[in-house]
Amino acid sequence: MPEDTRERILEAVVRVLVEQGVDRVRVRAVAQEAGVSVGAVQHSYPTRSRLVHAAMDHVSARITAGLLERIDLTKPAQENLLAACRMLAGVEDAARPAAVVWLAFTSLACTDPVIATAHRSAWQTLEDALARLLAQVNPATTADDAAELLALLDGLAIARATEPGRMTAARAAAIVTGHVRRLAGRSPH
Repeated sequence: MPEDTRERILEAVVRVLVEQGVDRVRVRAVAQEAGVSVGAVQHSYPTRSRLVHAAMDHVSARITAGLLERIDLTKPAQENLLAACRMLAGVEDAARPAAVVWLAFTSLACTDPVIATAHRSAWQTLEDALARLLAQVNPATTADDAAELLALLDGLAIARATEPGRMTAARAAAIVTGHVRRLAGRSPH
């Protein structure tokens, strides 16, 4: 399948997820949204599970690229950690599609063993990256601190995606900043 067709299909999956919900992610709906034939979608993504998994991989690649763009080795480590956390928490409205896809992916991981395995792997990768960033900010932090931070960021991203009026960008940013500052100032256990 040509790369531009694949890209259109994956972007269509994301749009359908964000605008209509995971229940509407079907081969036919995605084909229509992408402006391609049902056969083009079925060729690579014959099931909803594969569509959502591919969308998650697609969004993960964008998140990873975004994180790499935000990390500037000439800046203090805490500034880089805050930038990464703000992105993962969905502070900016532009992060909403990624949060909605992650939420759908998480939901399907409860019942789909293939997606559950991919979800665990993605979660562990993020947790490990946060642990490395935290250790640069404060060597006294632990793997549990990284797990707690990731859980907080995940919850904030979900709240930003589902309740932006309650969890405003400013509120989410303040929570992230306060938590990172506490971790940065933590003494050895």
